[in-house]
Amino acid sequence: MKDLHEVFKALGEKTRYRIILELIDHKSNICCTDLSNNLKKDLSTISRQLNILKKSNLIIITKINKTKCIKLKNQILIKELLKTAKDITKD
Repeated sequence: MKDLHEVFKALGEKTRYRIILELIDHKSNICCTDLSNNLKKDLSTISRQLNILKKSNLIIITKINKTKCIKLKNQILIKELLKTAKDITKD
């Protein structure tokens, strides 16, 4: 993974965090349009956030024709990271 600071910075923003949760829920690729519809955000907002997640090395974006398909780079590690973060924040 990239610099740890960049990973946490990417996950620290609410929309990007919600994108990651959506990707965890899907076992296969999901397209930008579906993410936009599911999160009720403009496609431009989703695209901007996806670029940040990609630079942080958390997701893979592939293009099929004109459709961008997104998947987590390492779903198991990201799920563990989020689980650990939740455990830390418990009272």
